[in-house]
Amino acid sequence: MRRLRLLSFSLLLSLGADVFAAADAPGSSFKVLMAHDPSDEAAASVQVGMPVGPGIEASLKRHISFSSTTLLTDVMRASRTSENDVLIGPPSVTASAISHGYQLLALNDATARFAIVARADIANLEGLRGKVLYLTQQDSSRAYLAKGLLRESKFDLKTLGKLTYGRTSGAGLLGLSLKIADATFVEENEAKQWMRVNPNLGHILKTSRDVPSGMAISVKKTMTETDRAALLRWVASPASREVGLGQLREATTADKDLYKYIAGLGILTPAMLTGTTVATAQAVTQLMAAGATAVDTRTRKEFDKEHIPGAVFAPYVEKSLKEVEYDQTQDDFTAILKLPRDKPVIFLCNGPECWKSYKASKVAAGNGFKKAYWFRGGMPEWREKSLPVTGA
Repeated sequence: MRRLRLLSFSLLLSLGADVFAAADAPGSSFKVLMAHDPSDEAAASVQVGMPVGPGIEASLKRHISFSSTTLLTDVMRASRTSENDVLIGPPSVTASAISHGYQLLALNDATARFAIVARADIANLEGLRGKVLYLTQQDSSRAYLAKGLLRESKFDLKTLGKLTYGRTSGAGLLGLSLKIADATFVEENEAKQWMRVNPNLGHILKTSRDVPSGMAISVKKTMTETDRAALLRWVASPASREVGLGQLREATTADKDLYKYIAGLGILTPAMLTGTTVATAQAVTQLMAAGATAVDTRTRKEFDKEHIPGAVFAPYVEKSLKEVEYDQTQDDFTAILKLPRDKPVIFLCNGPECWKSYKASKVAAGNGFKKAYWFRGGMPEWREKSLPVTGA
């Protein structure tokens, strides 16, 4: 944390008075959010402070409102709400962004191959049943890839003895060495290096295909060509490399396909949910006209900013994992269970990647609600259909 503060302060000093002078420049403020994945130890040199080096504000001719974080869950939420004009982040963030109203502007061509590594006495994936699997934080690209590989192999995550989430991939390999974890997921080269240092302790069970591993920049599709060109000038300048983003290049149409594989892994909720009816935006309008209640499970900030007219605010504290078979006892569903159960209810949040409405719908279906609908597309689909919203 001390290193983060020092980096932020030093980069602010490098910008000097330009940051504050830009506030008076023509044009509105641009919101830029940078996400740094702490599990990507190879990218540890990426500075989590100010990535907008000298010149970017002058190029855009407007003030930059910048923030950075290592809390990927918050960034994934932000990618769905379109509250930032520019998102800079790792592959999981980029995959989510381009699925929710953002366009890939530039990317680092870095790719990597990842592997599931297990103790030497575990012969195959089936041998992981009842064992301890260590993964990096839930919304990291590595966690998505690991779950995707297991699901592609028809492995049921529920058969694991324990699924543990941590901050770095190195901790998983250390767990194998200390015999407190049975398997983990790391970059293939990292796995091979560990196996050379620790012969006969473990081996690779399954390897991914090559996937993007570098940082990328996504912008709102509504951004003007003038602003896009200005950002690309910054991308091509030494300033973008000075803050640890590596060699970025302008994205092509084909580059979007690089992220489809990641987007389809652990990010999305199931397409269906037993005990509920999945509703489209059009169906929601009809249901509400017939007397159904739309229940918004997002945060107060998101609800106040914009929501469906007539929707009620009923959030809950979500602590359980983003899994189909999540542990309901870890969450507080008080607001959901206080809703009238004798009339139809429609649960929604931030779209297919958001698990809050999935969990709320499942709880309603199991607690005597007359009719529960799940608006899986949520606010992203509502906005896409240009349907009315209310709020600040």
